[in-house]
Amino acid sequence: MAILDYVIIAVFLGGFFWLGSRFYRWIGNPDDFFVAGRQLTPFILAATLTTANISLFSLVGVSGTAYRSGISIIWLTWTGNIALVFSGLFVIPYFRRLRIRTVPEFLEMRYHGGVRLLVGVLWVFRLAFWTAVVLYAGVAAAQQLTGIQSFSFWVFGLASIVIIYTMLGGMWSLVLTNNLGFLLMMSGLLILFPLAMAAVGGWPGLTAHLPPGHLDLVTVTGKYNWKTVIAFLFLGIQWATLDQGLLQAAFSARDPRVVSKGMVLSGLMITPFALLWILPGLAARILYPTLPKPEMAVPTLVVNLLPVGVLGCVTAGLLASALSTLGSNLGAVATLVANDIYGRFLNRQASSRQLLVAVRLATLSAGALMIATAYLVPRLGGAVDAYLTIISIMDMPLFVIAIPYGLLWEKMTSEGAITGYVTGSLAGAILRFGFHFDVAPVTLISGAVAALVCPVVSLMTQKAAATARAHDLLVRASASGMDDDLQPASTPSVWSRLGSWILGLGAAIFLVGLVRAGLSIPKSTVVVLVGMLLYFLGGGLRAKAA
Repeated sequence: MAILDYVIIAVFLGGFFWLGSRFYRWIGNPDDFFVAGRQLTPFILAATLTTANISLFSLVGVSGTAYRSGISIIWLTWTGNIALVFSGLFVIPYFRRLRIRTVPEFLEMRYHGGVRLLVGVLWVFRLAFWTAVVLYAGVAAAQQLTGIQSFSFWVFGLASIVIIYTMLGGMWSLVLTNNLGFLLMMSGLLILFPLAMAAVGGWPGLTAHLPPGHLDLVTVTGKYNWKTVIAFLFLGIQWATLDQGLLQAAFSARDPRVVSKGMVLSGLMITPFALLWILPGLAARILYPTLPKPEMAVPTLVVNLLPVGVLGCVTAGLLASALSTLGSNLGAVATLVANDIYGRFLNRQASSRQLLVAVRLATLSAGALMIATAYLVPRLGGAVDAYLTIISIMDMPLFVIAIPYGLLWEKMTSEGAITGYVTGSLAGAILRFGFHFDVAPVTLISGAVAALVCPVVSLMTQKAAATARAHDLLVRASASGMDDDLQPASTPSVWSRLGSWILGLGAAIFLVGLVRAGLSIPKSTVVVLVGMLLYFLGGGLRAKAA
């Protein structure tokens, strides 16, 4: 890397810090910090979600997994997009109508404060770990791209920038820096992609030189086989319905219609974008087959294929994606601490000023925890394996108590929710660490244990008053008859109904294709892809008609 490239990176980091810090003056009350005053439009929401979700975890971690294991890891992204469309149409508008800031806040409305506290505390650490994974990926990329090998230098450098501007400007800073990061990141990917493909001779070069099975989208065997795709789909639905970083952006939308349009648009945008980092990872397998760490795949391409000046610009785009994701999730952790722990249990009479002080101190504390945890990520097998380990244990039990039972079954009790969540997570931890099960069975079994325990305990602890409260809450949140601020919703249009039918048909074809793949029936991958495309078409039609 030449001096010009270092200058470009330094100017970018300084400018990003300056821009994010400028929004300190926009924060007048807690809602400005937490949800940007609930003013986001569909495109701004979509760009914010897209940048926050296409992090260096994808550009470095997932592309590195493609380098090592093949193209099938793309389903980690694509199933997440399927889930994003589903959540934007059918789940998050419910939460938006309740004008909540966090998922634990909904859990208190639905159950009681104990559930809110338990989930709030556990998810502070879970999200802090996720930010550490993203930070680790950013550091790995920065080391390879710049030649500056000090792990601690990059950990503290990147973390300090994002902690300070998130602490000052909250969600407003995150929205504006995420949108800038989106432009920089896409510019970098669009420069790197054609160069990497040209270097290996395009698609024919990939098919001729990659190991057998590396270009199989849906496989019967291997680490990321058809069963893992199903597990990814469940995890994706949980992520798209309950991830605090994502939901905090969605709750910043003007109304539920904006939520639907923004989330669906983001899902549609990310789907083709996934090829921009998966295929370069495969190209690196051909060009540099002996890299010591798979995460070095894309950074190695950047260093070796880009000229002076362009290298600095593309590196800035990659770092922008890391900072955007770090900021979004730091803000999420801080919101959980200030809203669900401090404001609810430690100081229930806290003024707006006290809440703002609390959330800024929480941002600082979450940043310190992120820095400390980043040093543990390599011991868990790298960014992708570490992330999948945590979510396979903790995420599905929360999904079970919040969505299927929380939204759809009024007789679910707080005792059932707590017992189901704890037993499901414990079962996942025992299987993963005690018996070394893979991610797919851990995900499915932890969710299944929670799903079985919850109704048994709930029926043993049934209370009429709690059931009536749950009924009233679900009526308030119902999307069938109410719009934002409890105004009557319009009747679904012909396009909306058509979109729903196409979406349902696409989902059925997608699942049938996966089962066919498991039975080794030819052309199953084509069936899966057709189903996914129909699903996205239906989701787009329904969102447009919203």
